[in-house]
Amino acid sequence: MATWRRDGRLTGSQRLLCAGLAGSLSLSLTAPLELATVLAQVGVVRGRARGPWAAGLRVWRTEGPRALWKGNAVACLRLFPCSAVQLAAYRKFVVLFTDDLGHISQWHSIMAGSLAGMVSTIVTYPTDLIKTRLIVQNMLEPSYRGIFHAFSTIYQQEGFLAFYRGVSLTVLGAVPFSAGSLLVYMNLEKIWNGPRDRFSLFQNFANVCLAAAVTQTLSFPFDTVKRKMQIVPYFGVMFSTFEFCKRICLYQNGYIMSPLSYKLTPGVDQSLKPQELRELKKFFKTGQLKSKKPTL
Repeated sequence: MATWRRDGRLTGSQRLLCAGLAGSLSLSLTAPLELATVLAQVGVVRGRARGPWAAGLRVWRTEGPRALWKGNAVACLRLFPCSAVQLAAYRKFVVLFTDDLGHISQWHSIMAGSLAGMVSTIVTYPTDLIKTRLIVQNMLEPSYRGIFHAFSTIYQQEGFLAFYRGVSLTVLGAVPFSAGSLLVYMNLEKIWNGPRDRFSLFQNFANVCLAAAVTQTLSFPFDTVKRKMQIVPYFGVMFSTFEFCKRICLYQNGYIMSPLSYKLTPGVDQSLKPQELRELKKFFKTGQLKSKKPTL
């Protein structure tokens, strides 16, 4: 059995912000590798030298270093709606499968993760297609001048259904990928024999490398080479950044003494929600002001 619990010390906007910043940083750092593997998959490279490295080198020489980050802007923009949809869907499915005691079985958590991955993939798939189109095009002779121009051009020339071309295989690949990553993440406390909130940055990086290995094995038949090459550095950076951003928010909310050490602030009830803690601080501050009345 596994217990579904959410860190109530963070607000919903803080969680979404942490996820967005972590995803944007990891995408930006691994964008050249993503571009090279996509070009190698679609067969853009000609000649004897083929593969991701040949594709990346060709883009560098013909279009310049900036071209290695083609499509990264739309990939970063889609993170916020994708994360929001997946988290919201996962919470709904978890509530649906949770018993009266607040417990959820491993198989139900897998099902919830799979369904949430399918929902977020379907909702945000058009942006993934746009990203691929921007990656494949030549920056010296571009077919699309930007994200919105690509949307309008594809819609006018190819129709609405073109945005969901190849979505079925992508959805099938998202099922084992989302389910496996969530399953591993929920069992990390058993692996390290300690609470997840106290993991160090090294432990977080090791955790996502393990999760990446498991999920990639499960989703390999659907996603092939592209994600296999990108997965470990991408998720390593993403989850490490997410945990660091989370600690910064916890520091701002008054729960810990430092984002670097994760030492709890003495005397602070860790079960209080951010709003409750702020109200409590106001109460004590008001009480201190009232106690300092002038005396005759």
